[in-house]
Amino acid sequence: MRKWLLWIVGAVAAIQVFLAIRFYGFLTGDDVEVLSEAMRRARGLDFQPWEVRNLFIPDFLVAPFVFMGGLRAAAIPFIALSAVTIWLVYRLALQWSADGRAAIAAALLFAFHWIPLAFGSTVYPRNVAMVCIVAAALIVDRFPFAAGALAGLAFTDRFSEIVFLIPLLLLGTRHAALRVVGGFLASIAITLGIYDWITWGSPFSSVIKFARLTVVEPDFASRVKYQSPFWYLYNLVRWCAPTLLPLLWFARRSARWSFILIPLLALSAVRHKEMRYLEVMIPFLAIAAGMGFAVLYQQKRALATALLAVSVIWNLHGLRFFAHKSMPAVDAAQAILANPKIKVVVVSQLWAYGDRLYFDKKLAARDVGTPPRDLDRALAGADAASLYESDLDHPELVAALQRHHLVAWRTFRDGPARAVVVFIRHPDPAARGKDLCRRDPSPSTRLRMTQASHLLPILRIERVDEAVAEEVEAHHRGHYPISPSR
Repeated sequence: MRKWLLWIVGAVAAIQVFLAIRFYGFLTGDDVEVLSEAMRRARGLDFQPWEVRNLFIPDFLVAPFVFMGGLRAAAIPFIALSAVTIWLVYRLALQWSADGRAAIAAALLFAFHWIPLAFGSTVYPRNVAMVCIVAAALIVDRFPFAAGALAGLAFTDRFSEIVFLIPLLLLGTRHAALRVVGGFLASIAITLGIYDWITWGSPFSSVIKFARLTVVEPDFASRVKYQSPFWYLYNLVRWCAPTLLPLLWFARRSARWSFILIPLLALSAVRHKEMRYLEVMIPFLAIAAGMGFAVLYQQKRALATALLAVSVIWNLHGLRFFAHKSMPAVDAAQAILANPKIKVVVVSQLWAYGDRLYFDKKLAARDVGTPPRDLDRALAGADAASLYESDLDHPELVAALQRHHLVAWRTFRDGPARAVVVFIRHPDPAARGKDLCRRDPSPSTRLRMTQASHLLPILRIERVDEAVAEEVEAHHRGHYPISPSR
């Protein structure tokens, strides 16, 4: 069994290293926040953290690796924590079931579930909360105070993970529950009380402001502000393979359902929902399914093995989601930064470009969102604009680019990720008008005109006219080489 476990840990580590290197873009502003704070602490990056964030984890876990190896090294501690969590899942399943077969099945189901596998290759905070909660569940019977301290660290990592304190309290006696609470309070007194006092000037400042943001005055930075309370149920097949359901049925009497149902109900009550919010629950889902596998295996070995295999493949398939990270935007950011003539740039979703991780003090960036808002005003005085290709079907956006003498310079693509088109100011506005508005382009031209329903011309950028691109690049590049587009 241990040899199988080592193979699983090794395979997961290899996959996560590949994911971290290959998909170097960003998914949301959360990962950019963690990296930016780590860079601020380690290398003095000009960055102002969001006051609803506790900075203990970025400063003490991520910053040392960033200091030693830069952004590429930031994922190392999280990949290591993923390996530890696999072992903890195995141990916890063995403790709860006393069945080695259930334990290895649980480790397998957890290790290759796309949510912990994919996000374990990033700096997303819930990786820390996940290892803390699983470790707390493993030791709560023997070391309740330490288990409570781990739950406190998980709460520090992400405030929503306080919901796991309830199932932890239900595992032991009343006396043990009091010691769990004591450990929890002692932990957050240090990480939230003292460290928030050092960081923000008052104890528990970040959690108080977070509560006001999410409960008292609900507001979220995400484009989607509200989803149905049944959103996780509607999207069940995205986080739980249908073939897991029979295994969960066979584990209905032995599984610790409080670690699944309580967090699921609590997260369903939150207005904004994401699949990654379920990450800390996935180990307990895998343990329950592993226990069900062991029961079914004793009755119908072939069926149990088939359900396990299909479940692993099904849950692994979600990895395709990571191909949508913002690699084109990061490539565009590096090309823009390499061009010394660009001092002011307008972008859609600044976080997708890494914000201050790539755009330093010498370059001013203006975020217009997606679809772009108030683009005309934002383009005033701008040297370049970097917009999503899918947003360029809006005629008013193209008209704004034309009014400010901006022409398509480079298009950055990377698989299914949102392609980015970079526009820069043409050295000759009169010539720019001729090139941009050509209505009968030759086959070699990289600009194509289409007709909208209201018969107004819309410029659909597919590629850039070679002659125009060479002229613009020669003007802007000077003696500075620019990396080729992906």
